[in-house]
Amino acid sequence: MTSTRTGSVTIDVDAGLLKITDVIRVPIKTAWTLLTNRRHVSAWWGDHVDIELRPGGAFEELWSDPEGHRSRAFGTVREVSAPFFLDIDWKEDDWPYTTRVSLRLRDLGIATEIAVAHQNWPTPADDGVRATMARHYHAWKTALARLKAHALQSQEAAD
Repeated sequence: MTSTRTGSVTIDVDAGLLKITDVIRVPIKTAWTLLTNRRHVSAWWGDHVDIELRPGGAFEELWSDPEGHRSRAFGTVREVSAPFFLDIDWKEDDWPYTTRVSLRLRDLGIATEIAVAHQNWPTPADDGVRATMARHYHAWKTALARLKAHALQSQEAAD
């Protein structure tokens, strides 16, 4: 595990877990809106993401890799507890397994801690799973950085 002033990273390949925690400088209700409102999700994650925010709802993310190959992540929303928790089964077209992504928000008053746990990776992890986990680590770090930038931009626009 590594830590920074505002967050931490845990990568435990043997336990099949990636966990990234960071702090976004907005109140928890605003953070939840930025994470779940379609207009905001499109701004920081992209137009290629669709989620039905209810238990049993569908999740889908479409994208192209640098070589132009189309890919898809999809799943089902397992649990929603606004503004604190979102849990999704997560699979990709070329995976023979399903993982689980949990977003947990903690109220810090004028800020919100966001913990992204991407878990249930196959263990023991072979080289392919390790490479996929590394890609997802970088993708989640990028997504959280884009979310933080969008939150700052949204706050400045509101002021």
